Amino acid sequence: MDQVEEIKKKLDVVSLISSYLTMKKAGKNYKACCPFHKEKTASFMVSPEKQIWYCFGCNQGGDIFTFVEKMEGLDFVGALHLLADKAGIILDRQDFVKKSEKDKYFEILELARKFYAFLLNEHKSGELAKKYLLERGLNQKTIENFSLGMAPDSPEILKSYLVKKGFSLADIEAVGLISKNSSGRVTDKFRDRIVFPIKNTNGKVVGFSGRTYRPAKNPNFTPPKYLNSPQTTVYDKSSVIYGLPEAKEAIREKDLVIIVEGQMDVVSSHQASVTNVVASSGTALTEKQLEILSRYTSNIAFCFDSDEAGNLAMKRAFELSQFSDINLKAIVLNDAKDPDELIKKDPKLWLEAASSPIPIYDFYYSVLMKKNGGGATADEKKKIAQEFIPIISNIGSEIEKAHWIKKISNDLGVNEKYIIEALNKIKRPEQRETGDIDSPAFSIKIPKESLLLTMLVFYPKKMEEFFQKIKIDDLFEEKGKKLYNILFDWHNKGEKENISLEYIKSKVDSKEQKELDLLFFLAMNFFESLEEKDAISDIDNLTSGILQNKKEKRKKEIEIEITSLDKVKNKEKVKELLRELQGLI
Repeated sequence: MDQVEEIKKKLDVVSLISSYLTMKKAGKNYKACCPFHKEKTASFMVSPEKQIWYCFGCNQGGDIFTFVEKMEGLDFVGALHLLADKAGIILDRQDFVKKSEKDKYFEILELARKFYAFLLNEHKSGELAKKYLLERGLNQKTIENFSLGMAPDSPEILKSYLVKKGFSLADIEAVGLISKNSSGRVTDKFRDRIVFPIKNTNGKVVGFSGRTYRPAKNPNFTPPKYLNSPQTTVYDKSSVIYGLPEAKEAIREKDLVIIVEGQMDVVSSHQASVTNVVASSGTALTEKQLEILSRYTSNIAFCFDSDEAGNLAMKRAFELSQFSDINLKAIVLNDAKDPDELIKKDPKLWLEAASSPIPIYDFYYSVLMKKNGGGATADEKKKIAQEFIPIISNIGSEIEKAHWIKKISNDLGVNEKYIIEALNKIKRPEQRETGDIDSPAFSIKIPKESLLLTMLVFYPKKMEEFFQKIKIDDLFEEKGKKLYNILFDWHNKGEKENISLEYIKSKVDSKEQKELDLLFFLAMNFFESLEEKDAISDIDNLTSGILQNKKEKRKKEIEIEITSLDKVKNKEKVKELLRELQGLI
């Protein structure tokens, strides 16, 4: 057994994919909404028996390796390393698993993480930064759980360390750990900052965020409070979510994710036992980030800072996600500007707030009312209406829409008919392309000949009749012909037991084995719910279809042959062909 097969033996496809998606049992299989295209009806299926997955919406499928490649954006070598780590297998075929460029970058970033953590926790240069974190209320366990570190006030210490480890300046720069100043000198990017490692969904470090923790030395220059890694080959800012590796299990368990603004909010929240929390890291929330979060839950609660920037971030998130198939909520903080500040006052206050999210429409409306003086003047009424009416125009439920029309009417003292008129004037934006499948989840077209032959495996009593009617040359598909020969040989041996998929796979190469796995998975879902009489009827119909195709093919051959013959010299041959053609009509 090679190491690829060894990994497959140790890692169950359902367990692996469950670490990324929320799946539900569906007969012998499991189903979920596909992570690779947007959909409302779950069409992503996983077969524990076949150890494969397939999406009937976007027609993609494969094994644990192809899933991880697509999910993590890795090549095969990268997926191999990742899954080997999960399986606890040490790869020994170094000629085959030569490290990719991404692997090298991950190694550099992991060394940097360990270097920063060592300086914070075990070196005297980190004492002041450590004191700052402890005074902020963090304990040592939390500091270690989130791998917090410290970048010293030294321009080249990390660069020198990594160069000594054998990495080039080009590679160190490629992951955003060094940069050139105005004079051309190469220095460490993070200096005199507390460092928060940023990890991808698999827990690998992809970048850092550095936070100031003491007054600037130069009174004429105030550095930015936060400094983040740039976009790199391994750090896609639009898709990475701070704290997700630590939070994803709690998100699934509570069926809710809370999005906050900063790293300290996440870290403090986890210490306060609210662990289903992640951060947008101060950047505008992206569609990709919402898509990733929706793999774990359909309930998303926003808790952005209660300042103007936080309100803008909330509005951005609201606008971005109002067409998505998720339940949007908001968490209201009355006694603090952010979760970290509230937790310092009393962790119980955050626990209470986090457990009581309200519908996002209610939150956003209350913010608008507060910002515009409650709609006391005509100008204030106009501003509230201009912002909120376009939002409620996108509400799908007519009952919920009617509720808001009535509420706005009562609160602003405006007749409902004017609000309805304003709603009717709004041109709704076109629905974004989502790739949703309107037809039933299993409407994919499986090649008819392959489907028929697969069904014969499960209903072998129809084989004798099938082989009497259909010969190998009657088939058009090469894969169908190969499967025909395997079944025909088995049938002629007069075996008493039913033919197995394992036997069929033993007759083909490894590539064709994977194709057979997928074919049987698709076919099973096609007729799994059928009663036997209906399945037999389908076999008969598919068989008749092949015979009809055979007739049509022969009719065309005869027509072509007749046109090519000399009608005078080949009079008898023409008559013979015409009689055959008549018999086919």
